[in-house]
Amino acid sequence: MSVKYNTLSIKPRGYKIGGNLVLLLFAVILTLSPYKAFSQNTADSIRNLMKDANDLRRGELNVEMATYYLGQNPDSAIYYSHKAIEIGRRNNNHVVVIRSYAKIGEAYQKQNKMKEAISFYLKGLALAEKHKEKSLAGTIYNGIGVCYFYQNNPKKAEEYLKLAAQAKKDGNDYQYYALITTNLAILQISTGSPKEAVKTLKEAEKTLLKKKQPEYLATVYNSLGAAYQTVKPDSCVYYYEKSLDFAIRHNDLVNQMTAYQNIGDYNLENKNYAGAIEYMKKAIAVNDKRPEDQFKPALYDRLGLAYESVGDFKNAYYYKKLESEARQRLFSVQKQKEVDELEIRYQSEKKEKELQLNKQEIERGKNQRNLILFGAFLLLLIAGFIFYLLFQRRKITQQFEQEKLKMFENIFHEIRTPLTLIEGPIQVMKQEPGVKNAEQLLLMERNSKKLICLVDELLDASKLGKGSFRLNHTTGSIGDFIDDIVSSFEGEAESDNKHIINDKNNLGGNYSFPSNALEKILSNLIGNAVKYCPKGSEIHVKSEIKSRNLVLEIKDNGPGIPEKEQKKVFRRFFRGKYAAGTNGTGIGLSLVKELVELAQGTIQMESNPSGTSFKVSIPVQEQDIATVPVAQQEGVPTLLLAEDDPDTAAFTISVLQENFRVIHARNGQEAIDLIREELPDIVLSDIMMPEKDGIGLLKEIRSDELANHLPVVLFSAKASLESRLEGLGYGADAYIAKPFSPDELKLTIRNLFTTIQRNKEAYQASIKSPKTFEERIKSDNAYVNKVTACIVENIDNTDYSVNELSDDMAVSRSQLHRKLTALTGFSTTNFIRMVRLEKAKDLLLANDGNISEIAYKCGFSSQSYFTKSFTEHFGKSPSQFAKDQQI
Repeated sequence: MSVKYNTLSIKPRGYKIGGNLVLLLFAVILTLSPYKAFSQNTADSIRNLMKDANDLRRGELNVEMATYYLGQNPDSAIYYSHKAIEIGRRNNNHVVVIRSYAKIGEAYQKQNKMKEAISFYLKGLALAEKHKEKSLAGTIYNGIGVCYFYQNNPKKAEEYLKLAAQAKKDGNDYQYYALITTNLAILQISTGSPKEAVKTLKEAEKTLLKKKQPEYLATVYNSLGAAYQTVKPDSCVYYYEKSLDFAIRHNDLVNQMTAYQNIGDYNLENKNYAGAIEYMKKAIAVNDKRPEDQFKPALYDRLGLAYESVGDFKNAYYYKKLESEARQRLFSVQKQKEVDELEIRYQSEKKEKELQLNKQEIERGKNQRNLILFGAFLLLLIAGFIFYLLFQRRKITQQFEQEKLKMFENIFHEIRTPLTLIEGPIQVMKQEPGVKNAEQLLLMERNSKKLICLVDELLDASKLGKGSFRLNHTTGSIGDFIDDIVSSFEGEAESDNKHIINDKNNLGGNYSFPSNALEKILSNLIGNAVKYCPKGSEIHVKSEIKSRNLVLEIKDNGPGIPEKEQKKVFRRFFRGKYAAGTNGTGIGLSLVKELVELAQGTIQMESNPSGTSFKVSIPVQEQDIATVPVAQQEGVPTLLLAEDDPDTAAFTISVLQENFRVIHARNGQEAIDLIREELPDIVLSDIMMPEKDGIGLLKEIRSDELANHLPVVLFSAKASLESRLEGLGYGADAYIAKPFSPDELKLTIRNLFTTIQRNKEAYQASIKSPKTFEERIKSDNAYVNKVTACIVENIDNTDYSVNELSDDMAVSRSQLHRKLTALTGFSTTNFIRMVRLEKAKDLLLANDGNISEIAYKCGFSSQSYFTKSFTEHFGKSPSQFAKDQQI
């Protein structure tokens, strides 16, 4: 069951089958370009190309030459890679430099110099990450993984192979993603995890099918066959044959050969010698179509073994002889390549001398080019100055517009104050018994509300102009929402002998939609239709869901809008001739258009003498209220409600679910179990409950190290002062009497949650203070200090992560995450990293070692990752930070 690829392999592990060693692992060392079976002709071609190539192209050709000599002469590969680095830096070609560092790492790897190999790999990785070259980063991760495999560290090898596979996948390099994934799986097989290998390969199969990359599936299926041969032998031939099918379909000779050999080996293992001979011959026939390589003698060896097993010693001897001849030919080619390499070095040095002789001529050409560049730069400078003047002019105009909007907004807010003082007394007078002049009061109230609506409309227009208007998404029935808006206009329409027809289609179910924008859009469009249509008119309001969009059409049979005015109706403050004699500001349709565009929708208008139609389309998202309420969206706090009465529980949930994800427990004991499982943000509990009452629940929360930070609100029909004092005495944060006011309940819980947020902010502010490391990370909470102590104790251990910390704290990863997030605002991973970085900050301030030493002292596995993390946390690199402190 040997799994082979068209790449180099490191020393494999294996196991015995029928007295013959079968290779189990081929760890792939990927090159930065698709694999080529280099020959002497190829080396000559590269050398000839170098003679006439420009400097930039010569860098790429040196990388190819390094690739050519990588297999047989690593020193030569290092030599050409260094030349490529020099050329790449000279031409600011980071890709050539990254590839060259990877080649040097690979060459040292072949010489078993793992320390030097990893050093150059990391240099390449830092550049690849800086320039976001994901595919190249994947190649380097793979190389580091192979180094760790050589060092007999399969855990680290697997870690880097996973990073390599992910990087290749992110870089859309699916050929090497397939190869690395299969090698990762084979590594997992070799470490006794065949089921994990199957999982890895199935994920790769899923990815390649999803991304429509079937040409690389043959490699995956070959490895799946190998994985199943260890856990489910009957399934392996199925995958070998599937690999063969894809390999033939895409003319993949290597995988054709490998699949035939794997099926042959399977038959050989199961003593089906005729089948073994048949498939081995097919493998050799495919191999004959390729340049001669190390696979041919191996295939001759396997075929000879099959003939030997059936007693056909003549054929066994024949193929053993072919094996020996093939190995001798490969050996001769190897020696010839070494001789040719010496010649190439001589030619390269000769070329360097010629370049030196031409240096003066090149310098003269540079001077002429510099003059041209200077002239171009001068022209660019003049153009840039003109652009700057235009930009400043536009900026001043925008600032003037913003100031105008701000002034109007201030005026609108000032108008609202006297309007409030008018509306308030009207409401008080209406409530007085035996009120006089009731009709006048109603007239005053109606016009006061109209004025308030007008001011609100102007404020909305101002907010849209400043870009500060925010959409408020609501989840529920769109049909009911539209009914409410339409019904608010029916009275006004009927009083003027106008009829509104509300036609809904396909509005069943619940949707998430921008309710504040939709309300204003519908109100303006229906209000305009009612206002401007003559008596006896019909206004049609049609609504339906089409392709995840709410489509609205408001159509009337009024006089229409004149054609010359139709292009102006969406302008602010525009009023056409039919608006004469009616109240209005001319901002309604402008507001509608801006709200539609803010909601990423579209609006169209059609008008003629027989009527006007506005068609609006707004994206909506269907929701299942039973399973995904608005309050269960990511980032919404969780509230645990402990209440045994179903009706009270249902009402309380309806009050709170808009702002919280509510989980319900029917008694105190069930609440304790849910707290340990979910660790909510706030607990709201009744007192009188079966099994464990609210006071018992409160006591257990306060005595539990994991949950003692939770705010607890008690609410009960026991409203006496003694009962309230008892609950508060046991540590309740608030006590609400039943029957309760929904507003009081919401405000109480909201205030408690605000306090939690402030505590998080206070802790994070303390971290940024100029105190010492110990003072900065110290918390008022003992649990946080206990976590911090565990991290500090293991701060130089690069392998100390969330798993180890949760073990030390004797809690699960998820429980630790929720507890730390609630107390500090940091996730567990970010909290560990924060402590490490804050310690590093103090070491830098104390000048306690160079940056690399400080990185390793604080548990960072590489300087590049330390630099990246430090820069994200403090806003400057470690070197810049240290430099600033010295100034």
